[in-house]
Amino acid sequence: MTGPGPVVVDSAGGATGGAARWRAELDTFLDSATSTPYSDGSSVRVIGQRQQLTPGWLVRRERLAGRATLVVAPNNVSFAVAGASRTVLLRNALHFLYPAEAHLLSRMPRAFRVQIPVVRRLLSRADLVVVPCAAMGDRVVRYVPGVRDRIVVRPHPVTPVGPRIPGADPFILVPVVPGPYKNLTPQLAALLAALDRAGRRLRVTVTARPADLPAPLAGHPMLDPIGIVAHHELGRLWRTATGVFYPSILEAFGYPLAEARAYGVPVLSPASEQSREVAGGALLPYRPEEPDSLVAALDGLDQPVTADPAAFDRNDYFRWLLRLPTAGIPAPTAPAEADSALTRD
Repeated sequence: MTGPGPVVVDSAGGATGGAARWRAELDTFLDSATSTPYSDGSSVRVIGQRQQLTPGWLVRRERLAGRATLVVAPNNVSFAVAGASRTVLLRNALHFLYPAEAHLLSRMPRAFRVQIPVVRRLLSRADLVVVPCAAMGDRVVRYVPGVRDRIVVRPHPVTPVGPRIPGADPFILVPVVPGPYKNLTPQLAALLAALDRAGRRLRVTVTARPADLPAPLAGHPMLDPIGIVAHHELGRLWRTATGVFYPSILEAFGYPLAEARAYGVPVLSPASEQSREVAGGALLPYRPEEPDSLVAALDGLDQPVTADPAAFDRNDYFRWLLRLPTAGIPAPTAPAEADSALTRD
């Protein structure tokens, strides 16, 4: 077996949702001509494909990574000893719940709950802690204040599959997979009620199966539950949607907020600093506890939104994360210390 090269990335972890979305961006980047090899002729080595993030794997990956110049763990759990420099990407807010949110853990499997102390403890081994938004950085610092000076805020890469082309049949896309903390059912019912009150005959397309929803909701004449859709297939819906509805408020990032901004699609989402940071000018904020605010926010669907894919540029992100050099620059070295508590790039 050849040496690990300057950079090793562990891709073990979730096969769906945001984790799969991030890995798709990584794979596309590494397959492209822009992923220039390092000056010593070696390339990024990816390990852990189709691997579950188990205790056994965490031990094994340390041996596989060995003496790499840089090891990157984009799955929340930092390498412990491998690598001259260690970077971890924190992408799950459930590992850092505020006290008022702690009750949500009772809905999660025990296997997930036992991850939390491991994730937090191994943070001390990371030289660089990457979070996708400032709110996630605040969560981390609350529980692991010792990494404050190692945190960098860097939004996930999001690459549109093409320009927006609004379809002939207007609809609102709800790209949310039902989960124990998504609060999808009551918010979806609130959206349908708001559309009815506003007199808007817009269909609502949700990435849930009929069986995932209460029968009265699943059978609503204006609702189309299409089930989980692969990222490459979901691109068609992003390009043709009239608007997007994203009611989740517990996220480390919120990919649909970023997708809406990148495509130039207005997105209805609860008002928060995080939603403003990620969605930018695409955001149509509302207050979930005030139904009238959602009705009012629907007026924004008629306003044009300028697509902003540059905010989530894939090439910039991975060249920074993997420390890919430009011509004549040597292979990566250990990072300098961060200049501030939360460094925003």
